[in-house]
Amino acid sequence: MARRFVEEGCETLVAADFTNESHKMIPKGVAIAGDIAKKDDIHLLFEFPLYGKWGNFTSPRANRLVLHSDENNPYLKSIDKFATLVKEFKPSAVIVSGLHMMDNFPFKEGERVKLLSKLKKFMQSVPAEIPIHFEMAVFHEEKLMGELLEYVFPYADSLGLNEQELPNLHNKLMFGKVKKSSSQKPRVAKALDLMRAIYQKMRDMKPSDSKRYLTRIHMHTLAFQVIMTAHKSSWKNTKAAVAKASLTATRWVCGSASIDTAKSKMFMDDSFSVSLTSNSHRIPFNASAPVSCWDEQEYEMCVAPVLVCTQIYQTGGGGDNISSAGLLLQL
Repeated sequence: MARRFVEEGCETLVAADFTNESHKMIPKGVAIAGDIAKKDDIHLLFEFPLYGKWGNFTSPRANRLVLHSDENNPYLKSIDKFATLVKEFKPSAVIVSGLHMMDNFPFKEGERVKLLSKLKKFMQSVPAEIPIHFEMAVFHEEKLMGELLEYVFPYADSLGLNEQELPNLHNKLMFGKVKKSSSQKPRVAKALDLMRAIYQKMRDMKPSDSKRYLTRIHMHTLAFQVIMTAHKSSWKNTKAAVAKASLTATRWVCGSASIDTAKSKMFMDDSFSVSLTSNSHRIPFNASAPVSCWDEQEYEMCVAPVLVCTQIYQTGGGGDNISSAGLLLQL
């Protein structure tokens, strides 16, 4: 996410511990709040194409398998230095991400709650006029999801998530269980209904010690993007933001700054319903104005189709680039 912000012309402060060797790979414009690590953490991404074969298995879509051995990030080691430097940095927004490194990590009893309590205290210390965005990831551990709902979610203004993370969060909020499987091609109407339910539930459960309400949700899928922003919030340019996020998805996966329509295709239908309810209306796709926006009682919804890349260069890191690109235009 930091790299994308820098590429878009922003100065960025990152909380992380790096080795001296890793520091050499940090792009200009990224300041680091953290110590020098003794050894690098290992993150391996195995990219595989559509119909790629591995033994007896065939992949139904291009995707990646991520393996990691990370002994620094789960402990939020750089949070104290980051909290100090943020006051001097005076950011336009604060991003909380990477908490999936805590999932199923062998902490001592009560250790993770102490770390999340420290993160909560930091989030509470950020001035209310500086929005906080929480970039989700796939969480499988029931207990961790419950802790995040107590210590992190209520103290953020904005959420970023994908087609797997959306039903996972919805299921945990409504039924108390994480959802470990989801459709890789969700319907627009279903995604919109889940976003509405999450928005309302999050606002209803806001604790008394939080000065923030959830006012923005950015949901990205292979086929489409949705950004929901509350009326009278500070978020702006929703239509432009969802368009930029969509184009960033295509550019990132194809590995090209230019977009070649011969190397992409549309997965969205000619029209979509705005809800699964019986009185819902449909919005037709308009090629000359592909981004659809409309107002509802409490918020604005914008949906953009994605030109899905058919000659894939990379998939890993796509969500981070998409979320950063969309967030940038709304600050």
